[in-house]
Amino acid sequence: MLFRALMGLTLALAVLAGAAVAAVIDNGPPYTSDQFMVISYERVPDEFKTNLPKWWAKAPKYLKDRILAAPSDHWWPIILCNYQGFRPESNGSDSAATCESNWYKASERGKQQWSADGKYVEPSPACIARNKRTQWGELICD
Repeated sequence: MLFRALMGLTLALAVLAGAAVAAVIDNGPPYTSDQFMVISYERVPDEFKTNLPKWWAKAPKYLKDRILAAPSDHWWPIILCNYQGFRPESNGSDSAATCESNWYKASERGKQQWSADGKYVEPSPACIARNKRTQWGELICD
């Protein structure tokens, strides 16, 4: 009987702990470093989460400032484009703003291809007829 009570209490605490983690409040930029660390666990891929604290500690100030001033759903494109060598001070082909914008738009298009229940959504006949594509041949249905 005591075992069941302890298991029930453990389960209840686990559910409450999960609810507390899921209830991350995102009030928008500007963010603090602490807010970045908490919110980023919902915004970056799982493979990056284990390296995140070390990466954040070593990130240059200009990059931290750029991330903390951006909406949280733009953090991953900023991190990726910086890693790939795009810089915010550039206006040429290595412009960070262009890379981040393109990556974010592609990500949003990818999300639109899936329904809430996890099924693939085919492009509409009108989108296919428009045949608007990215530089890599990906169909754009915006």
